[in-house]
Amino acid sequence: MSKRPVLVHFHMFKNAGTSVDKVLQKNFGERWIEIEGPNGKKLDPEALVEFILANPQYDAISSHTAVVSVPEIENVEIVPVFFFRNPIDRIRSAYDFECKQDAQTPGAIKAKEGDFEHYMDWRFSTPNPWQVSQFHAFRLKDFHTFTPAKQLQLFLPRAMAALDALPYVGLVEYFDESMIKLEDYVKHYFPEFQGENVRANVTSDLSLKLNENIEKFKVRVGDKVFERLLEINSIDLELYDYVKSQFLTHTDG
Repeated sequence: MSKRPVLVHFHMFKNAGTSVDKVLQKNFGERWIEIEGPNGKKLDPEALVEFILANPQYDAISSHTAVVSVPEIENVEIVPVFFFRNPIDRIRSAYDFECKQDAQTPGAIKAKEGDFEHYMDWRFSTPNPWQVSQFHAFRLKDFHTFTPAKQLQLFLPRAMAALDALPYVGLVEYFDESMIKLEDYVKHYFPEFQGENVRANVTSDLSLKLNENIEKFKVRVGDKVFERLLEINSIDLELYDYVKSQFLTHTDG
C-alpha cells in the first residue's frame, strides 16, 4: 500500500510564501488549508502530525508557525516545501512591508515610528529578535532536535543539516526557476501539479537586481547600521551562499 502524500509548505514571512500559497490553492483548491499554532505560537511537529492524521481531506498544508521538520507518520509521506531568501533583502522587504502595512501589529506600528535603526533596536528588545537576525537559521535549527536559542554556536551546523535533509529548497531570487523545480518535485506525488510564476504581496520592484536592492537599502540605513545588520546575520548569509550554490549547481543552463 502506497503512502498518502501530504505537502507541507513552511511559509516564511517575506520569502514569497504568499505567491507559493496561491499556486498551492490553485492546484489543490479545498484540499489545501492554512493552519497555525495556538495563539500565533509555534506549531510543533506533534501537533502537525495530529492534524494530518485527523484530517485526511487535506493534501496540502501551509503554516507560518510550524516547526520546520519532517516527522515520520505511518502510511503518510510529508512533502516539505521551503523557500530561502537573501537575508538582508528579506529584512529590507519585511521592513518596507510593515512601513506600508495598514495594520496595528507591533511591527507595523514600530516601523512607522522612526527609521530602520529604531525598528531594529525595538526588534532586539523583544523576546523574538529573529525577524532581523539569523531568521532562517532560527527556523531551521530544530529540524532534527530542539536547539535552545542561546546556543547560537549550534545554529549553523544544525541549520545546514536541515537544508541537506530537505528534498526541496526554493530561492526567492530565482522564483521562476524555483517554480520549475517545484513542479518537477511535486509531480512525483501529485502528477497533475503545475507550478507557475505568480507574484503576490510584493513590496518592491522585483525587476531590480538583488545587488541593486541591497545597495539602495545600504544607502538608506547608512554604513554603520548596515554593517551591524551583516554582523547579526552572518550565519544566515553563510547558509544563503550554500543554498544558492546548491541551487545553481542543479539548475540546467
